[in-house]
Amino acid sequence: MKWFFALALVLFAACSSDDPAYDEPVVDVPTVDDTTPKDTTVTDSTATGGTDSIPPVDNEETTVTFAYKNATFAGVTLPYREGTFSYNATDASALVLYLHGGSSRGDDNEAQMKEPGVDSISNYLKAKHLNAIFVVPQCPSSVKAWGGSMNAVLKGLIDSYTANAAINVKRIYIFGGSMGGTGTWSMLSTYPGLFAAAMPVAGNPTGTILSNLAVTPIYTVMGTADKIMGDDVRATVGSFVQAINAAGGEARMDTEEGWSHEETCIESYTTPRLDWVFSHTAK
Repeated sequence: MKWFFALALVLFAACSSDDPAYDEPVVDVPTVDDTTPKDTTVTDSTATGGTDSIPPVDNEETTVTFAYKNATFAGVTLPYREGTFSYNATDASALVLYLHGGSSRGDDNEAQMKEPGVDSISNYLKAKHLNAIFVVPQCPSSVKAWGGSMNAVLKGLIDSYTANAAINVKRIYIFGGSMGGTGTWSMLSTYPGLFAAAMPVAGNPTGTILSNLAVTPIYTVMGTADKIMGDDVRATVGSFVQAINAAGGEARMDTEEGWSHEETCIESYTTPRLDWVFSHTAK
């Protein structure tokens, strides 16, 4: 039971915030499966070149590792993790980007991997046997948030893959929760047509360009009990979704009754929603 109380203390600390706009609570992977075989448990080595192994889906024997990486783009040194999902030699890989929430900012290149959305998307890619490179950058602690000048940094990261790897440039996807959801809206606005589809969760599109957003299929999720992205933000998101569809774009919005900010960021990445996102290719 000692591990349970230690985990509870970590979760309590993660839910505290001095900045409600960006330092939202981020919850570690919420369950531990004691039946998982010993050779498939999550392992984490040092940040000098180790990897995290994610347990297989449906008792598959293969594991996917996320290598530690860092590079400088637009003058900013960006830590990021890279997982390669390879199931056949004929299909070029999709590029999948996940933007974490505010509490995972830092320079350890580990905190962002604890967000449940990373596991949900990873498990989906494995279950569907999709060839993909899954990249999870960490917003440096010296930077306030995704968006703004960080858009050029993320674009540099994406360009490094499309230039040097066997990437299907029509299958680039972006996901993000909370600060990462807001950052996802910002990337769609700044680089229309770059992404095949996007899923901003519990994010705020205020300040983005509607005509640019309408270029990319978008699936967004908000919670009615979200105190960080409250009623006003939820109404703004709804207005954007309506306007995108009216402008000829393709946008969906699910409003989950009773979901808090944390629940929205954790529970949104369901198989039907991910099916919708990955069914799209860029024109």
